[in-house]
Amino acid sequence: SKKSNCVAVSPLETALGTKRMIDQSACNKDFSCINGFCPSFVTVHGAKIKKSNANASSAGATALSTALAALPDAKQPALSHIPFTMLVTGVGGTGVVTISAVLGQAAHIENKGFGAIDMAGLAQKGGAVACHMRFAAAPGDIHAIRAGIARADLVLGCDLVVTASNKVLETIKPDHTAVVYSTHEMNVAAFTLNPNYKLPGSALGRSIEDRAGRGPLHSVDAQRYAEKLFGDTIASNMFMLGYACQLGFVPVGTAAIEEAIALNGAAVEMSRSAFRMGRLAAHNAKAVEALMPVETKAAAKTETLDDVIAHRSALLTLYQDTAYANRYATTVRQLAQLERDKAGGRSGLAMAAAKGLYKLMSYKDEYEVGRLYSAPEFKAALADQFEAHSRLEFHLAPPLLARRDKATGEPRKMKFGAWMLPVFALLAKGKRWRGTALDVFGLSAERRLERGMIGDYEALLTEVGQRLTPANHAVAVQLAANALEIKGFGHVKLKNYEQAKKREAQLLASLRDPSPAPVLRAAE
Repeated sequence: SKKSNCVAVSPLETALGTKRMIDQSACNKDFSCINGFCPSFVTVHGAKIKKSNANASSAGATALSTALAALPDAKQPALSHIPFTMLVTGVGGTGVVTISAVLGQAAHIENKGFGAIDMAGLAQKGGAVACHMRFAAAPGDIHAIRAGIARADLVLGCDLVVTASNKVLETIKPDHTAVVYSTHEMNVAAFTLNPNYKLPGSALGRSIEDRAGRGPLHSVDAQRYAEKLFGDTIASNMFMLGYACQLGFVPVGTAAIEEAIALNGAAVEMSRSAFRMGRLAAHNAKAVEALMPVETKAAAKTETLDDVIAHRSALLTLYQDTAYANRYATTVRQLAQLERDKAGGRSGLAMAAAKGLYKLMSYKDEYEVGRLYSAPEFKAALADQFEAHSRLEFHLAPPLLARRDKATGEPRKMKFGAWMLPVFALLAKGKRWRGTALDVFGLSAERRLERGMIGDYEALLTEVGQRLTPANHAVAVQLAANALEIKGFGHVKLKNYEQAKKREAQLLASLRDPSPAPVLRAAE
């Protein structure tokens, strides 16, 4: 099946590891992701994304009006015959070019000179964009537009990755250029192809800081503010502009910018509000935080092995029954005891096994998909994300029903309407048949392989426990964790399984033959 490199496919950190989600604000609605292979995919037709109602109350509106009224006028860099050079960076499709257009109109309103080049290249959606701008007291003072090496007076970084690129960093003059950038780690296309990919956000931030030197440097998570305040991350760029304006780095007035936003005519109310919120955040961040919805994020705590066993056991009880959960817990606890007895105080093996065994034992067959879609949590998730919707459409690829793609030979997903919801409820009740003679779905090659993976892994853990020593503990941990790489569904999962088995064979050979490699000496 086709693969999508859409940056709207974003990581979602959960108690079970990194999963994937759709960033509704970044999605361009071409639905190319449907061409991928995932049986847990829902299209919500006629949906309206739920926006924050933090300011809907009269008290919230009053607090906001009071805070905005207390905003001091934003200062501006003085313009002369020497042009002021500004660079705005971001991602195509998120409104970066709109910032350039609004600033150009604002400069015109104030009778200032302005010139711009939008370096979008092929980045219509999701690619790097850099808008080069020059401001001057008079149009005749502008002779070139593109920001050269160490020539930028302001870099407004609406995307962390693009701002930390060499092409942008080289425009920063150390100890001079003002840099205002968003710290949000926007997903990159590599994540859709590599689920283990992690954006090196801290390293990118340090690159920007190192280049800026002692010059003005400010950072803010504009994406978080936009999402919580407006329910739409598109507002983040206008928030960034307001933030930089209030800090005194933008050479046009705020009144002219607001007038330009209105003349632009696109999402005027949200853009103007985001601009004002950005200004307020730069002046009084606590005032903006007070307007945001309360985040009920649990306090971070160290995850112990007992925590993982208890959590996964509860999930496996829902997945199958208590006996199934006890089978899991007993296996992990036995290995944990062997690790304490034989590994000389080392740890990590039982934890890796606890996560790996759960992953294999909770494979998503038809009964589990039915249980998840018929569970109250599914409806709650819809209500939490959307204000309303007209209908649901499920994209599934049942092994016994899915047709094959003529070009690739791989299964193709099929569309099912909301009438599947009562069917899901019936499927959920059929979990009692899982693995028995009445398990019709279990007859497929895919389900037989998944059941076989569990037994093979349990046998592997038994051998690891028998052969465990302090010297081979690290190899044992890698063997146990290898099961976590068997990701995906259908032919995608099969491919990952085959790769994992190759790695397992290499690690097993090392575990079974602990003799050190011969030392090679150079000929004298």
